[in-house]
Amino acid sequence: MNFIAIFSRSKNILFKPAEEWAAIEKENNNASSAIFGYALPYIIAVTVASLTVAFIAGFGWYSLGYIVLSTISNIITPFAVIIFSSIIINAIAPGFESTKNIGNAFKLVIYSYTAAFLTSIVAGLIPIPIFSTLIGIAGLYSAFTLWMGISPMMKTPDHKKVSYTILSFVIMMGVYGVTFLTLNLITAAFYFTNSTFRF
Repeated sequence: MNFIAIFSRSKNILFKPAEEWAAIEKENNNASSAIFGYALPYIIAVTVASLTVAFIAGFGWYSLGYIVLSTISNIITPFAVIIFSSIIINAIAPGFESTKNIGNAFKLVIYSYTAAFLTSIVAGLIPIPIFSTLIGIAGLYSAFTLWMGISPMMKTPDHKKVSYTILSFVIMMGVYGVTFLTLNLITAAFYFTNSTFRF
């Protein structure tokens, strides 16, 4: 994992998205490098942040089963968003006069998810409901970076850019919502279980 490269890409996606998307579009590396070299470190960081709070703030309250399943949920959810959203966004590309390219679709979803990754880490470390909500709203900046990247990555014409971006973002949020709610329904069964399973 090249953390310097991750930091540089994150900074550029957030503050210079137009230039960075142009650079990404010219890269020859495949989607796996974006998944394992960029998304995976972020997913690990989000998981560690949540685990840290669970062990410190939730000591004696959360059951072992709940913590384990929450950790699994934190790993599965972003991967589900990346995989299913990329496949669907790529599949609907022709309907927006765009070019199907599954590799570019994966990169589009992964790199546009940067703001959401960062806010998830902060929200995990500071689990205050009101503050977490504000951080979550800040994660909507990902929608802007998605809009900036959809033309260079999917060759979307200007007159289709807004509609394709909106639907793509709705798809990402939909996959996130379904995955999150499903896994949390399973996880809820282990919340506050009897003391034999507590730390």
